[in-house]
Formats: sequence, C-alpha cells, structure tokens
Amino acid sequence: MGMAASQARYLGLTARKTNVEYEGQQINQARTALANQSANTFNELLALEVPTAPSTQDYTTVQYSYQDGTYGETITDMTAITDDPNYNYLITHYHNADVYTGVQVNRSNPQVVLGTSAVQNSVARGDVTYDGQQDIYSIGGTQLTNYDSMVEEQRNNFERICQDYPDLANEDPANIFVYTDANGNMNFTTRTELENAVAGTADVNTYSVQSGIPTYVGNCELSAYDETDPDQKLAYEQICEQFPTEGFATSDNIYTWEYQGRRYFASLEDLTASAISAPDPTTPTENQNKLKAYYAENIETRIERTQKAFVDFDESGRAQSIRFEDSSATYTVNTETVTDENAYQDAMNQYNYDMQVYEKAIADINAKTERIQEQDRTLELRLRQLDTEQEALQTEMEAVQKVIEKNIESTFKTFE
Repeated sequence: MGMAASQARYLGLTARKTNVEYEGQQINQARTALANQSANTFNELLALEVPTAPSTQDYTTVQYSYQDGTYGETITDMTAITDDPNYNYLITHYHNADVYTGVQVNRSNPQVVLGTSAVQNSVARGDVTYDGQQDIYSIGGTQLTNYDSMVEEQRNNFERICQDYPDLANEDPANIFVYTDANGNMNFTTRTELENAVAGTADVNTYSVQSGIPTYVGNCELSAYDETDPDQKLAYEQICEQFPTEGFATSDNIYTWEYQGRRYFASLEDLTASAISAPDPTTPTENQNKLKAYYAENIETRIERTQKAFVDFDESGRAQSIRFEDSSATYTVNTETVTDENAYQDAMNQYNYDMQVYEKAIADINAKTERIQEQDRTLELRLRQLDTEQEALQTEMEAVQKVIEKNIESTFKTFE
C-alpha cells in the first residue's frame, strides 16, 4: 500500500509540474507578444515628425512702391523682357481707389406692404386732342370732363391725390379735368398740362389712385423714383449699367427708400412678388420671400495695371527708379520689407495645432508603453512564482522518488 501511495503521489506531482511548465510557456509567449507590441510602439514614436515653428522670414518679402502724384502705387510683379530695347521689365502695379459701384442685395423677409397710393402717370402729347369749338379735350379718344366735387367718387379720389401731390389742391377746380383710362383708373389733370400737350411742348402728367402699390419696406416709406433728383438719377443709372440684364434695368416702375443713411431701389415687380409671397394671408408682412434690391455707393476697389517699364537698379540689385511706356516721368522707387502677418499667423496656428497633435500622440504612445510594461511586470512576477513552484515540485518529486526507491529496495530484499 505504501508503494502504491507513493506512486500515486509521484504521478500527481508530475502532472502539476507539467501544468506549471505549460503555463510558463504560455507566459513566455505572452511576453513575446508584448515585446512585439513594444517594438511597434517604438516604431510609431520614431515615425512621428516633430512640428517646426514658422519663421517670419518665410513670410517676409521685398516690396517696391512709388508715388505718381495722385496715388501710391504698389508693384506686385516684375518680369524681365527682351523684346523691346527701350524697356526691360513688364510691371504689374496697383492702387486702391473709391469707385462708384452698383450693388445688388437680397433682403430677407423685407416686410413689403401693399396699399393705396396716388400715382403720377405720363401721357404722350400726341395722344391729346382739343375741340376748340366745344372746349373739349380728349386723351386717346376718351373725352375729359370737368372735375365735379359733388360726385363722391371724384371728390374722394381727388382728395387722396392731393395728400401726395398738394400742388393740385391749389388749382382752380374749374381747371381740373377727369377721365377714366383703359385700365378703369380715374385720372385727373389740369388745363395747363393739356394746353402744353396740344401745343406740342410737353407730355401730360395725370394723377390717379391705385391699389396694390408698394408703400413700405419694413418701417421705411417708399416713393417713386424721381429722375429729376440728381443723386437718385446717378445711382439708378450706375445700377442699370452694372446689371443690364436684370429686371430692374428693364422695369418702368422703380421705387426707392432710405435705410440707415443708404438709398435703396427696387422694381415694382420685385416688390409685388415679395409682398404676395407670405404663406399666411392673416400676416401678409411675415416670412416673405427675399427682395432683390439695389444701391450705389463708393467702394474701395483695387485698380491694377500691367505695363512695360524701364527699371534702373542700384549696386545692391534693388530697383531705384522706374519709367513707364505711357509717360516720360521717372518715379523714385521705395523699397521696404513686408511681412504677411495673416499668413504668418495662420502658419503659427497650424503649428500650434500640429504640436498639440504631436504631444497627444506622444502621450498616447507613453500610455500604451506603460500598459505594456505593467502587463509584462505582472507576467514576469507570475513566471517567478511558477519557477518557485516548479522548484518546490522538483524537490518533492525527488523526495517521493527516494521513498519509492527504498520501497522497491526493501521489497526485493524481502524476496531474496
């Protein structure tokens, strides 16, 4: 029984030793994998490129300029030429100047209000005829009658017109004439206007009350474009010149208003389109479509030209004078170094960003390395424990082996 127990004990110890050795192999393989990860991390570190701070010298250039008596001109390009014996460079230069410019804007939710308003119209003088015997004037074949204040409709329309055109209120009622045009609008005019038309000296100004007329843009009151106003005329013509294909340039009905010191213009068609675009009829001035409006003002503009020139250089190779092909004047060239601060600041911002990315990558690599080292230390400690356990098992196995040998020896001696 003792020998059998010893054998069983020996087999158990052998199995445990085998397990310890197997676990030790697994740990060694894990440490090898960690070593590979550590090597890859090191390679990542070597692959990182350290950001380089920008230098102001990289954004500093030599700039030439001169004063032509009116503007300070800046030279942006100098290209040597050989095809003209009188000039040695093709020079590109510029100056900034205020240029009267038409501008198109799209006003969001313009809050255009349509209302009833007095309107001045013009009738060609050739459409006016006069029957001297009966003292009857006609416009386009329609006879005019004298204004009758006792007729309510005539009186209401005339009083409304006088609100916008007060000079009519000063006219003798006997000299006021009225007729209904082809559109059904009641029009008023004066004998003086009609006489001038019959004489062929002027067209006839007529006045009517019309509905659906734009009256406000937001809180700004609209008025018809007045071509006799030199400022309005100048702005209007500039806008039409710059936007000849827009509906504004072809419209016969232009309205204008002032907002924050700037005069705007818009066509009747665009104003009406915005006014009727509100999705909710109960709030017609809310959420209207954008209004295409225009204005004109002086805008600082870069004026650039390219010309042949003769450039004279000093001993250091810097330009000292310049004479252009279209002038006999020679200008002194000023030399200065100019740093593009915006470009330099952009480069510095990029450098700071790249540095943060680099430092983050370094921190990530260090953290990954620390985790690998921690795992390796844990495996190393476990390997040492297994090594101690293996030595203990080996010692115990040797002791059991001696017991077995003694049992065998005593057993065989008994049979001798």
